[in-house]
Amino acid sequence: MPHTLEKPRAPTVTLKLDASHRGRLKSLALAKKRTAHYLMKEAIERYLAEEEAHLAVLNSVDDSVSHFEATGLHVSLDDVKAWAKEVKTSRDAQLPPCHA
Repeated sequence: MPHTLEKPRAPTVTLKLDASHRGRLKSLALAKKRTAHYLMKEAIERYLAEEEAHLAVLNSVDDSVSHFEATGLHVSLDDVKAWAKEVKTSRDAQLPPCHA
């Protein structure tokens, strides 16, 4: 009896869509020459990536606030504005130093 390698199947998830969403999904799938399944997986992947990136930004902000509260180190808005103007003319512009 020959042995074949089967790809393990992922568990099925049920998603309830109203008739309008199903119709739009079917139309888009036909237009893009893709399956509705493919489009739903792609949409979920995009959503997850976007939300994970958003969460990473929020965590970074929290970390920055905690670091500022612990050290008092900061860069003033005027320094950032001056740096931004300099970047327009020179990509090698140095970041402004932190102040205590």
